[in-house]
Amino acid sequence: MRSLSLTALLTAIVVATLLAACGGGDSSPKATGTGNDEDYLRAVCAGIDQVSDALVAATSPAEIARVLEDFAATMRAIDPPPDLADYNRKFVAYLEAALDDPTSVVTTSPPLPPDAARRRLASLEPSIPECREPTFFSRGLD
Repeated sequence: MRSLSLTALLTAIVVATLLAACGGGDSSPKATGTGNDEDYLRAVCAGIDQVSDALVAATSPAEIARVLEDFAATMRAIDPPPDLADYNRKFVAYLEAALDDPTSVVTTSPPLPPDAARRRLASLEPSIPECREPTFFSRGLD
């Protein structure tokens, strides 16, 4: 049953990803965009797993917020691929905005990367151990 709940929760997060984009604010990081896809995917997938686990197991919103804060810090520190620098700023802003209402990550749509980059990342997900099913970037692609 827990596996089904986790899958449903991850599906909700992924569906939200496909529905909308979110803008960043002035406090967003200014990554230079010289990183690589594999390292970026590892960070995103590991963070999503940690958030999903917290949504299932946490006993307070503060516990979920700590996980979101750690995820945002990781994504602020990472240097994304060049075509994902703007997306990464928006994704960090999305995570930071959720700190006031940590369960909002289930109901508030995160930003989408540009379609070409999203498809490229989706094709690499099966080769990244941190990217477990269901995956973040490939859900809902044709």
